[in-house]
Amino acid sequence: MGYREVAAKQHGFLLPCQLTKQELQEAQETGFIIDPEWESYTSPYVFYTTLYEPYTLDNYLGWLVAFPTIPPEERFPTPYFAGTEALRIHNFVSLRSDEPSIMITPPALMPHINEKYGLTYVMNENITPDDWILVDDTPVENILPAMRKFFAHVYDFDDALDTAFSAYHRGYSWDEIAWALEPAIDKWASYETGKIPTNGKEVLELFFEERIPAPRPADNESIE
Repeated sequence: MGYREVAAKQHGFLLPCQLTKQELQEAQETGFIIDPEWESYTSPYVFYTTLYEPYTLDNYLGWLVAFPTIPPEERFPTPYFAGTEALRIHNFVSLRSDEPSIMITPPALMPHINEKYGLTYVMNENITPDDWILVDDTPVENILPAMRKFFAHVYDFDDALDTAFSAYHRGYSWDEIAWALEPAIDKWASYETGKIPTNGKEVLELFFEERIPAPRPADNESIE
């Protein structure tokens, strides 16, 4: 596969490791490699080409430059964004927390991390394809485990409530959400009784004291 085909597959981006010196010279002389329209923090790690569409796929670009010397097809098992960062990519919106941006990383890739990029790389020896899904071609942790990490770091009650209710309206059950909420059991107490929750369902009860979620269509679910 030529470098133009590689760039097309990678949404207009090329890593320096994907080009020979001759190919780099050719791509620059023909104008295929371009300067981004603004000074980008990713510029030292990736080439922009004429196939790049401005203001799109920032998450994919972040995943690409997280390991700038390793082409995507050699990243196995697949590293993926996790926790609060994953929820952001999943388009959850109320996400204030003290959790860093996490990249779950297999041991073989730890020597190749981009230490200047601002990610926290968490090594995991047991990554499987069931741990993540693609969102705009970016590997991202599944929503429930990402929520569980977020709830361990969230500090705002309303943000936690909004995230839990958003998950409910995306089709997750209250039992699943209660499981994700377990790391948050000691963060808040009941306004009515002063009791501190001992499990995720009791955290949900705090949320219901504050606000009753809008029902989902044809949903008769309740907490038992």
